[in-house]
Amino acid sequence: MKRRMIFTLTLVLILTSGIFAQNRFAVGIIGSRFGNTKEDSKLTDIKNPAGYGIVASYAISEELSVAFTGEYFKDDLESNLGNERDLRSHVSLFLSPFSSTEPRPYVSAGIVYTNRKIEYSDNSVETKGLVNARFGIGADYHLIQNLFVNLDLGIYNNGMNVVGWSSSVGLRYGINL
Repeated sequence: MKRRMIFTLTLVLILTSGIFAQNRFAVGIIGSRFGNTKEDSKLTDIKNPAGYGIVASYAISEELSVAFTGEYFKDDLESNLGNERDLRSHVSLFLSPFSSTEPRPYVSAGIVYTNRKIEYSDNSVETKGLVNARFGIGADYHLIQNLFVNLDLGIYNNGMNVVGWSSSVGLRYGINL
């Protein structure tokens, strides 16, 4: 299982290296914040769900991009009875309907896999794997040549309900090949 997941993540990284703006490829870093919308279907039980991650993207065309994002979160549980570590990976498509504007707005949709590891104060451990759909809006802004800042807002759906939201800020470097 672990080898299959590493192979899949490596393949996705190779296939989705790129950028959302003028360069075909980009890599970057992000800072994220998550929140739950329901008590019975939570994205996380972390008290302060803020984390960081990496992104690699590829511009299929001027309007359409695909990206892989990996994120890491770790903090105490809301109940103070242990801690939780979340690893999130998602693949998303980004559609930019206005290619010549600054900032450049987009809409996105993708699939998110979350591996939650919860370590309770009594030394018991619980591991969960969650799959959600993610829908978002955002904008890329060109700072200097090949350097972009990104703001993004998203919602997560488990197939039945909206279970959470996220906001993130990213910094991406475009690669010219």
